[in-house]
Amino acid sequence: MNCILSLARSHISSLTAARSLRLWQILPLLALLAIAPARAGFVETFDNGSDDGDWHLTVSPPLVEPDGGNPGAYLRASADAAVPTWYVPMNTPTTYFLGDLASHKLGSLSVDINIFSGVEVPDRAVTLDLNTTLGTGDFTKGVDAYYVGEDISKLPVGWHRYVFPVQADSPTIPPGWVVTKGDGTPGTDADWQALMRDVETLGVELGTPGYFYPFGIWDLGLDNCRVTRLLQ
Repeated sequence: MNCILSLARSHISSLTAARSLRLWQILPLLALLAIAPARAGFVETFDNGSDDGDWHLTVSPPLVEPDGGNPGAYLRASADAAVPTWYVPMNTPTTYFLGDLASHKLGSLSVDINIFSGVEVPDRAVTLDLNTTLGTGDFTKGVDAYYVGEDISKLPVGWHRYVFPVQADSPTIPPGWVVTKGDGTPGTDADWQALMRDVETLGVELGTPGYFYPFGIWDLGLDNCRVTRLLQ
């Protein structure tokens, strides 16, 4: 009987140790889930020939290439421009990248770009530009905001991801952003809030505002256009 009791106690101790081990293993995961905000959003991969975000390059019509992207399908176009710009035009029927970004708590926007060929000059960076006419159809009555990202004065080779922090629900202009009214005067926190409630068009520009660049032929690829929402 004592032998049986001893074996039972040993078995119970083993089960307790195993449960403790499993609990110890999952505690970091539970803590991470409790601390980190949930992330959700949308990514345009251009798979199956789609361009749901309605992306364009300057004045050139883009084509969906079936492979060679980052990975898989991607959007490709050429442009004769000083500052080639991937953009989502006004009145785009889908609103993955436009509209009321504040209500959607948009946290960041990122794109993958491949510069197959272009014009290499100093002081060139990838810039995110957001615009609204505030429903008037007149940009001089609206608001503009831009964020200067990574420097590409020496043109990178291959696919590179460019990430822009947006913080659309911020009550004040976030660090790094420059906001102006349509007439060119400095924008206010209220202007930032108005813009974030009604972004009508956006552009990812291969240039730094305030600099002038020579015109040249560009051959560009675009992939994985992503918006990330931070859910509190």
